[in-house]
Amino acid sequence: MNDGQPTPVRRRSETRRRLLSAAAALFETTGTISQSVEEICSLAGFTRGAFYSNFSSVDQLYLALHQEQAAVVWERLHAALDTQSAEAGPETTLDDAVDRLLASLPAGREWFSLRAVLLARAAADASFAESMTIDDENVAAALGGRFIALAAAHGRVPIVEPALLAKAVVAAHVGAMSQAPVDADPIRTQRAAVAGVIRGLTVLRG
Repeated sequence: MNDGQPTPVRRRSETRRRLLSAAAALFETTGTISQSVEEICSLAGFTRGAFYSNFSSVDQLYLALHQEQAAVVWERLHAALDTQSAEAGPETTLDDAVDRLLASLPAGREWFSLRAVLLARAAADASFAESMTIDDENVAAALGGRFIALAAAHGRVPIVEPALLAKAVVAAHVGAMSQAPVDADPIRTQRAAVAGVIRGLTVLRG
């Protein structure tokens, strides 16, 4: 019988949520993942024990944060791609579709910036790279299939497999987003990067 008190599972879930929120806030402020456990716990209002009951390290916390944020991005992207493929008509162009696609994504740069930082860390640390599972092949393949449908709606067919198309488009977008703080026209750059990769990896249907 529940007497109104939070269950251990609910308490653990809330603790994890607050730790992830604290990590997100610290990353947004500092642009790094080098915080100490004490800094994160202080902001979240927990002890080191609470931290280590949920995560083995700060690295693991930030990987979990990225994966959580990525799930939201993928969900929005999937829905937007389905919509753009279904609504494509003779009056719409691929650039129009890409504009609407980009508008559907989170406005903030936090996820893209965190992804870039994690990838830079992985490039310098082989053991960290082994623990990093950002691009699941099943996710990439599902996303690639939607990009192929979008291209097809505009009379184009791919010259690469779906997963590779998805990875290339995402890499282009992340790269464009990462330089947004110093780009005079970041939206234009993002559109050019995404549309350019789609055009470059597809050809007009014969």
